Amino acid sequence: METNIQNLLNILVGGITIWILCAGALLCLLIDALWPRKMSVPVYTIGILTLIVTLCSAWYQWLQPDLPAAQDLLVIDLHTLFFITLVVLVGILTILNALGYMQLHNDLTAEFCSLIIFSIIGMVFFFSSDHLLINFIGLETMSLSIYVLVGSHKKNFKSNEAAIKYFIIGGVASAIFLYGVAMFYGAYGTLKISELAMALPTQGLDYLPKTAVAFILTGIFFKLAVVPFHFWAPDVYEGAPSPVTGFMATGVKIASFGFAIRIFIGINVLDMPQIQNLLVVVVVATFIVGNLLAIVQDDVKRMLAYSSVSHAGFVLFGMLAGFREGRYEPFSSHTVMFYLLGYLLMTLGAFAILSLMIRKRSEATHYTDLEGLGHSKPLLAGLFTLFMFSMVGMPGTVGFAAKYSVISLAVQNGHIGLAILAVVMSIVSAFYYLRPSVTMFFKKGAGGCPVIQEIPFTSSASITFCAFTVIYLGLNPDAFIKLAKIAAF
Repeated sequence: METNIQNLLNILVGGITIWILCAGALLCLLIDALWPRKMSVPVYTIGILTLIVTLCSAWYQWLQPDLPAAQDLLVIDLHTLFFITLVVLVGILTILNALGYMQLHNDLTAEFCSLIIFSIIGMVFFFSSDHLLINFIGLETMSLSIYVLVGSHKKNFKSNEAAIKYFIIGGVASAIFLYGVAMFYGAYGTLKISELAMALPTQGLDYLPKTAVAFILTGIFFKLAVVPFHFWAPDVYEGAPSPVTGFMATGVKIASFGFAIRIFIGINVLDMPQIQNLLVVVVVATFIVGNLLAIVQDDVKRMLAYSSVSHAGFVLFGMLAGFREGRYEPFSSHTVMFYLLGYLLMTLGAFAILSLMIRKRSEATHYTDLEGLGHSKPLLAGLFTLFMFSMVGMPGTVGFAAKYSVISLAVQNGHIGLAILAVVMSIVSAFYYLRPSVTMFFKKGAGGCPVIQEIPFTSSASITFCAFTVIYLGLNPDAFIKLAKIAAF
């Protein structure tokens, strides 16, 4: 009895960040239900305040010398707190972008804010639990919220089509993931990740663990949109509202990799040669397909979709780089953590600017829509160029620091071939990342500037924050790399 009470207290105290998120999401939903169409701005304000309080709570827990005892359902450790910080930061920047987007399009409603927070709650349970069934529930909570967010433009055909496509494919991915979880239970008789590393499979079922890992990784690969499970990304990214696209491109990847790190550490995935070979093939294919298909796109959002595929391959390469002599070194995951931080900043900054591109009450994200932007809005065009430079990996930006840390780790651990391929693909990516800048500054548009004269304050705040941190972390990454090392250790 005393043990159960102590476990309950640990969950209540340790999970304070989640309870804050739940309270904020329910409050936003309640206010929106009682006063629809009249309280959008207050609801968004409550949402931002909820996320800020959650962020402060996570950092308060980080500074405590003794964290609550680990539980099966909710593991509050430095790894969890670091990833909570990342997804909450994604939520804050997304809501700021959505506020500006709502002023321009008048399409997003107040439930958008509560869906963002519910999705973040799902992300937290996805990467913070030691129990595979709770991981699955978190995955579904995250996914169902994003399915609705993708279809936020209720009167837009592309948005509705994108939501249906993502729902169907996401449902298949979830089924595959759950099938892998069931195989683990059949082989080991437990669903706790910490116990899987030590348990022995039932006699005669030695093949099940490898099959289970393959199925679980396949489900994650669908969410990450790595090759060959990337085919849904361009259409969904293009059809979803730009703030949602940015949230999906960053938050889902961060949560998925947070869970993947826990799995890699818990069951030593690359003790299985077949799984190791599978991951190498996926990384190589994702590098090549993502970068080459991004070159031929005529829409910036579709280009960024394939760019997201390429970055997912780069982060997965960062995890592969952490393997020395067939075993994963948990401490090396700090490179992946830092890369995800840099990726979310430059991606959300780019989508914040795309959210301002509007022509005839619809998004203007074709390359021709960018023509002349460098003359009519030079500061905005310059900031977009900064985010593109960071994605290439130009020195002085966070993208360079993140890519350098991953590639140098790969070289240290003997993954020379993959490191060379990563450098070559980064050079190839310069072609499609610099194309928007050439279009903005060296071509004169005939249709007029698609950006309105008065840019919403919330959008300006989001873009400014992303631009500042992209430069600051590019010039001084050491402090944040140390935080990532502490979380990884």
